[in-house]
Amino acid sequence: MKPLVEYCSGAVRSLSAQYEMTNVLGHSATAGSARERLIQDFLIAHLPEMTSVVSGMIIDSYGQRSKQQDIVLMLKSMPRLPFASGHDLIFQEATIATFEIKTEITPATLEHIASNIQSVKALKSSTGEGVQLGNLSWPYRRILSAIITYKGSPLINIEEKLSTLPESSQPDIYLDLTKGILIKNEGTLFEQEGENTYLKFDDPAIGLARLLALLSKVTGRLVMHGVKWEQYIL
Repeated sequence: MKPLVEYCSGAVRSLSAQYEMTNVLGHSATAGSARERLIQDFLIAHLPEMTSVVSGMIIDSYGQRSKQQDIVLMLKSMPRLPFASGHDLIFQEATIATFEIKTEITPATLEHIASNIQSVKALKSSTGEGVQLGNLSWPYRRILSAIITYKGSPLINIEEKLSTLPESSQPDIYLDLTKGILIKNEGTLFEQEGENTYLKFDDPAIGLARLLALLSKVTGRLVMHGVKWEQYIL
């Protein structure tokens, strides 16, 4: 077993154990917040230093805003509008990726999550200007969308449901910490294989390792996004 996979196998067990500990809280909203925080802390500890891990809504210069996002990865070189609640307003140009964190997911619950993803993809950058260095396989202005669940329905059932959703509502990555990972099969994150909408890996340790590797591609680049700040004012 390669060291990264062995590490992620232990990390999956650790996250699952901490998830079980939150059951003592007894209040679903409080437990949900604690479980989101577990994933947020894990990402903070494992992602490149040029990325901030926050929560909140994303806004663009056209007056649009996304729905509340559990976790947002943003460029440290960009500002945000912070609030004491921890739910910030994040500029579209600063956003790298979004995460929805759920205790349990079934095909029936994916509709609500899909609308959150669509609300982010509907936002527009004020300009296409900017530069980047490093891994250039990920589209320059695209915001990665991911779903993480502590447990869920079989991956084949989730894949079938996701495939029926509009492309603008489909996540790039779906990780189940008990079952494995689905990765969009479009030739961007991985070379395209076959015609299925998603590539499926039925192992949570492999899934977490692949998530970290893919996030390193997306967040490990040196990126500077241009912004027409006047558009946010006038």
